[in-house]
Amino acid sequence: MAQQKRHHNSGNRHNNNNRNDNRNHQGNRNKGQQNQKPDSAPKKENAPKSQSKTESSNDLLIFIVFLIALATFFLARKFYFKPQQNSLYATSANLEFMKEGKLTFLDAQSDENMISIDIEVAQSAYEIERGLMHRRSLPANGGMLFIFDRADYRTFWMKNTYLSLDIIFLNKDKEIIRISKGTTPLSERSIPSGGKAMYVLEVLAGFTDAYQIHTGDHIDFSFK
Repeated sequence: MAQQKRHHNSGNRHNNNNRNDNRNHQGNRNKGQQNQKPDSAPKKENAPKSQSKTESSNDLLIFIVFLIALATFFLARKFYFKPQQNSLYATSANLEFMKEGKLTFLDAQSDENMISIDIEVAQSAYEIERGLMHRRSLPANGGMLFIFDRADYRTFWMKNTYLSLDIIFLNKDKEIIRISKGTTPLSERSIPSGGKAMYVLEVLAGFTDAYQIHTGDHIDFSFK
């Protein structure tokens, strides 16, 4: 009996040893798994790097497309829009003086004829806006008469006008109310009428001094 008990006890010790071995084996396996976790961490960092490269490529592509669109816009503006903006004055440089009527200056006191000139008439909105722009010459005995539909305060300028002029403003009764002498070519300074003007006459600079034309004198004109 005593021997059997010892054998039984030795069997229990053997089982206990097996359990300890299993525990050690599981502990080692857990340690192995714990040691493997740090190895998997770097693999997770590859995804953001790849995504960052893709986003950079997309940003570069968008920037290139923007530059192409911007260049296309400026090219289109240069070759298509600019000619349209200048179309109002495109033929002005090639225009020659065209006689359309006769104009006579009359003295304010005696009502006698002072001088007669040939006139080209600007009456439509297009003609009035264009005026003598880009012209390189005007006859000494010629001028351009602007005719408006009503008397009002007027403002002229010398933009794109290469000739120095005497600008004569007249009221609805064809009486001279102001003379702006020797205007500056290409100037964008405003030249006001000084009163309500219905007619404006442009002649070469020095004309009014040469023929002693003053405010108060008046004009008469007729068309061909």
